[in-house]
Amino acid sequence: MRVWVLGRCGGYPRPGEACSGYLVEAAGRRVLLDLGHGALSRLLVHLSPYDLDAVVVSHLHPDHVADLPALRVALRWGRRPASWAGRLPVLGPAQAAEYLAHVVGEPVLEEFDFYAIAEAEPVELDGLRLRFCRTRHPVETYAVRLESQGAVLVYTADTAPSDAVRDLSRGADVLLAEATLSEAYRDRADAAGHLTGSLAGALAHEAGVRRLLLTHFFPTTDPQESVTAAQKAFVGPVGAVEEGASYEV
Repeated sequence: MRVWVLGRCGGYPRPGEACSGYLVEAAGRRVLLDLGHGALSRLLVHLSPYDLDAVVVSHLHPDHVADLPALRVALRWGRRPASWAGRLPVLGPAQAAEYLAHVVGEPVLEEFDFYAIAEAEPVELDGLRLRFCRTRHPVETYAVRLESQGAVLVYTADTAPSDAVRDLSRGADVLLAEATLSEAYRDRADAAGHLTGSLAGALAHEAGVRRLLLTHFFPTTDPQESVTAAQKAFVGPVGAVEEGASYEV
């Protein structure tokens, strides 16, 4: 399993960077996790949108879905291969189809096949298993655990400290955790529905993961300061993801 970082910014992008977007390749499958501002152009460096097997939308905040309407245009007007199934599966909150239709001003069911995420129902994609849990965030949001051939990746999406996310993350090889806020705002993290570096480190420690990768940095948050804070709570390998880089799980 390998994960490519298309964007790592939270809220809005830094100059020249992109918001949340991650491409996971495992067992011959390609799954997109979120597609925030600017992430589509990074995705197209790696593959055609017709090569995707599924999209997971963690929640409907723009820094996670802003480029989804553009992906729909690419699917609608691009050069469709003969093998194209016709619609791309999108797993997300129950309101995802309605939200996107409102944004573009017309139905979007010709390009996307929407499935409402259910915490109790794992999704199987021929060798890749996805499990979900609700996070602690102001809107309906889901973390996802991806399992394939013994490798486990957990993506927290956006969340405050959460027992459910901790349990979903147990024993993961890689925890891709948000670290939106600097330590100066740690006392406001719970109300904001976000983590700091130290809170992400505590989550990794409690879940017993092997490696912690921090992402979703607010533009005023210093990623290296977040890494340093996380290392005080988690003794395993810690890093801040880099846009355009890939990481083996």
